Amino acid sequence: MKFSKTLKTLVCAALVIIPLGSAAAAAPIYPNLPPEIQQSLRDKGMSAWGMSAHVQAIGSPRPLISHNAKIARNPASVMKLLTSYVALGVLGPNYRWPIEISTTGTLQAGVLSGNVYIKGYGAPDFDTKGLREMLSQLRRKGIHTIRGRLIFDDTFFNGPKIDPGAFDGKPYNTYNAQPDALMFNERRTTFAAYRKGNKISVTTATPAHNLRIVNRIKLAKKTCRVNTSVKRGQGDAVTVTFTGYLARRCRKRGYTMVVTDPANTMYSAINKIWTKELKGRMDTQFMVGATPPAARPIHVHYSKTLAQLLPTVVKDSNNVMARQLLRSVGAKRFGAPATPRKGAEAVDDYLRSQGLDFPELRIENGSGLSRYARISTENISRLLSKAYYGKHRDVWMSSMAIAGVDGTMKGRLKKSAVRGRGFFKTGTLRDVRGIAGYVNAADGRTYVVSILHNDPAARSRGRKIHDNFIEWVFWGKQMAKGY
Repeated sequence: MKFSKTLKTLVCAALVIIPLGSAAAAAPIYPNLPPEIQQSLRDKGMSAWGMSAHVQAIGSPRPLISHNAKIARNPASVMKLLTSYVALGVLGPNYRWPIEISTTGTLQAGVLSGNVYIKGYGAPDFDTKGLREMLSQLRRKGIHTIRGRLIFDDTFFNGPKIDPGAFDGKPYNTYNAQPDALMFNERRTTFAAYRKGNKISVTTATPAHNLRIVNRIKLAKKTCRVNTSVKRGQGDAVTVTFTGYLARRCRKRGYTMVVTDPANTMYSAINKIWTKELKGRMDTQFMVGATPPAARPIHVHYSKTLAQLLPTVVKDSNNVMARQLLRSVGAKRFGAPATPRKGAEAVDDYLRSQGLDFPELRIENGSGLSRYARISTENISRLLSKAYYGKHRDVWMSSMAIAGVDGTMKGRLKKSAVRGRGFFKTGTLRDVRGIAGYVNAADGRTYVVSILHNDPAARSRGRKIHDNFIEWVFWGKQMAKGY
């Protein structure tokens, strides 16, 4: 196994079935942006320099539009297209992640005594429902009592611990959740603050062993304002404090944060499900550690398939799931423990095995939540064309957000003729906006469209310009003579 010297891995993406060696060199119909789009930029006070675009009909030997298309730009969440494509190729659409339960103890007369290990392999979707199904299987095996230590094994993933607030100073926002081999509920903790009569309550449906809630919300006549703060204590202890005011008219308020770790949350969930729902008994403590080779398997739970999970990654742009995919690809290609570096190397290795080379591309975590990531619109288009002809095309297309219908495109192009005929992955960061996908156009052809905009005004002013661009592709390009 050969790795690059740094995480600045130059990875590849895909190539259309029609040889693009000549297609990439062929002159586009529009070497710059169409006049209508240039005017839209001027109307918004934006320069065309910060925008890259590449448009090409499926099966055409030349681009329709190629504007700054070779420039490497920050793609934001459009990067998830690359992660998803490689995951389909390396893992396969039917891949399921296991969660294993094993023991070095004894099982006698329904009593499981000794160390019990729960080992994760990076399942992106393991949640309370999955845990309930897993524990129900143990009860069906006749186990009614667990005595000893519960040991949560997250050793399948490794790599440097990343400060979740390093990206933007907001460590408790759900989009900054970090990957874990034994992921649980995407690290999310949900809270509800509500008033009933003269009593104010703050509750959580996802308690954690190390979590303390402090309720300092006061009664009010008119005000509905609640604030939260998080404080770390000794060890892994965490306190979430709620302050503010709630009047009688105030509705229940919900909050979702990433404030604790999977092991503490899972231990609390196991206690609740096993003793209250399944009427079992527990006399346990928990810790995080590795499963020894001598441990005997008791049960294996499996996640949903990659094909079932991919719409959440792409349509809904789930960051932590994309991070899980990148590491899983790394482990599949190069073995455990999975690391971001192995994930990046696995992307490079897989794409090179397909004869693909994107020398400008840089990948950091697979989600696009990065100031480091780079790719060109020309190569995004090549990726889209390759995937369109690929054997997993149906899964790939169904994972994308449909214009005006669902996912991150639900509120866009709703009243346009593109509604239901455009399939996209979007991306936004500060100073970044992007969109890439397919348009089934009025001329009966399918076009790959890739737009990346790196400009201080891109996020606030770029969306309408991009929508106008997509509509132009839908209606206008068939008028380009000779195309």
